[in-house]
Amino acid sequence: MGDALLQYLTERHASIQWRDFIEALIEELSAQLGDTGVNTLMAATGARFAARFPLGPCGTVADLERAIAQVWLDIDWGWTSISDTGDALLVQHHCAPRTRAEEGTGAPWQAAFLTGAYQHWFQSLGSSGLLQITQVSPFDATGSMSFRLGR
Repeated sequence: MGDALLQYLTERHASIQWRDFIEALIEELSAQLGDTGVNTLMAATGARFAARFPLGPCGTVADLERAIAQVWLDIDWGWTSISDTGDALLVQHHCAPRTRAEEGTGAPWQAAFLTGAYQHWFQSLGSSGLLQITQVSPFDATGSMSFRLGR
């Protein structure tokens, strides 16, 4: 992947007025709460975020994919694709915003935020508490990662 593309994605998605603030905030939260505490906080924040954007009725996986993707597209946080693997749903989040601090290290706080959001949406649509969202691929250079909803 070209450096120019990665620079574009970083600059496009992490608005200059927020970039350093977010980086400093996450650094301070990590110092105060530790990684586990930050992940717990961000998962709860993701759930609270998702509650602000109810999906409405979703009768099919395609309906669900469209509803969730539209939320992310509307706020310029990428988009989602969802596929049924038979025993689980594979949720792929594409082009989430990145900051300079995340280059090469991934963004555990962002994965936790997305996990909380997706878990909330699936539970709000009636999924069992036995079904959990788990991250199954790392956050890549384009801001994409995969999750699995299953047992």
